[in-house]
Amino acid sequence: MANPSLNRVINWSSSLLLILTLVAPASHAGPPVAPFTLDYHLKSEGIPFTVTATRTLKPVKNGLWEMQVQAKNWLGEIRETTLFDWQHCIPESTYYGYYRRGLGRVKEAKLHLDREAGVAASERTDKPTRSYPITDEATDELSVSLALQCSLQAGQQDIKLQVADERSLENHRYRVVGEESLEIDGQRIETVKVQRQRGANSKRQTYMWFAPQHDYLLVQLLQENSDGDHVMTLQSMEGL
Repeated sequence: MANPSLNRVINWSSSLLLILTLVAPASHAGPPVAPFTLDYHLKSEGIPFTVTATRTLKPVKNGLWEMQVQAKNWLGEIRETTLFDWQHCIPESTYYGYYRRGLGRVKEAKLHLDREAGVAASERTDKPTRSYPITDEATDELSVSLALQCSLQAGQQDIKLQVADERSLENHRYRVVGEESLEIDGQRIETVKVQRQRGANSKRQTYMWFAPQHDYLLVQLLQENSDGDHVMTLQSMEGL
């Protein structure tokens, strides 16, 4: 019999990681966002325990960069991976992969973005292959936080992105809506608060907090859904 708490953990963790949930660039002397390995707490309403997610950004072969987010415990595992090349502040994706294991089941999804052909091809477990046209500036959901971090460093307040997912290419818009002081592991951090512009009547809202004194590093994310609030918070500022 399925465990409803585990189902909720898997669902909200997947939602957070997908929103993020972050290459030698073609036009920069160095990458717009420096490599990192960071741990975050994932907490959901109604779930009595916290899950740890690790975000890693690193250069890989052929001038590409890889970012991966992984959350794993005795209940299961969620892992997302993206490969991209920097073009200004846009992580131009070539591949996105999703893997989820839990309740004795495995779900996988892969998205291949062919820049020359202008087409994205999506493969999902037990689903037919799907393809659709993309633009030169298409990124993926996992790389959104990197694009926002770079854009905030450049002083942008209203940011528009074209984001490819398993189904289609969507236009996302994000806006700086204020400044807040957050406590991270006992340390007070000044942040700018960014909201995804979904419309006043949307039941789903996304907020992200970035730290200007730390190159606009993502320190917290809040996802408001109909089933409650889901929060991802950086564990520690030590070493940054």
